[in-house]
Amino acid sequence: MKKLVTLLVVTLALASCSEEVKFSNPAFQAYRDDVFFNGIDVKAYRSSNGALTLVALAQDEEVEIDIASGAKGTYYLGTTNLNTIASYSSSFDDVNLNYETKIINGPVARMNSQMFAGGSGYTSDCVLIDGSYACNSSHATTGGSGSGLTLSVITNTSGVVTSVKVASPGNGYKAGDLITITGGGNNAKVRVLNVEGSNGEVVITENTGATVTGTFKFNAINLGTVGSPLVNFQYGTFYKIPIVPAP
Repeated sequence: MKKLVTLLVVTLALASCSEEVKFSNPAFQAYRDDVFFNGIDVKAYRSSNGALTLVALAQDEEVEIDIASGAKGTYYLGTTNLNTIASYSSSFDDVNLNYETKIINGPVARMNSQMFAGGSGYTSDCVLIDGSYACNSSHATTGGSGSGLTLSVITNTSGVVTSVKVASPGNGYKAGDLITITGGGNNAKVRVLNVEGSNGEVVITENTGATVTGTFKFNAINLGTVGSPLVNFQYGTFYKIPIVPAP
């Protein structure tokens, strides 16, 4: 009988925890280097120009995400837009660590979605299959601060490049590098958006004016000399975070 009562208490406790996680409101959760992060005190601060700053505090940890706008949409991290950045800090065992999505050199993670110049005379490397592009060839590139980057191009019927996909990321590039795509008229140009090691995105899916909801993921580099060189956040979600005026 005593075992049955104990089992019932444990079952109810687990059910209670499950309910709390499922219906937590507000919530800020993610996996930091495969370890679960759960914000205990979370707020979204709105500045006078409409930008948002999400701040999530946990025991000995803090995540801050600055977003250029509170409007629904996708915002990329590790770019030349310094109004959208993410940072993480911790103070475990009196060791202070600080990470941030800064501009660094490295393999290309993503190119800008808008062409700097579409050029002329190019042939597309990709075909549209079931609503997405499949690419079977690529073009070499010149320019920027690195080497080895190749891009698959998508063109219109006039041979103008309308968008690109990273085929080989190369190394040594940084956000903002202007890249020229070889082939065609050698005149199509596009900028590097961000690089591996310092990148990510924040997606605002709802902003009621009183609360904000969305998802996030990012890599941020270590600003100090101790600790791992980067921190990785995956599967991040923020749900109905209260929006308050910036202090």
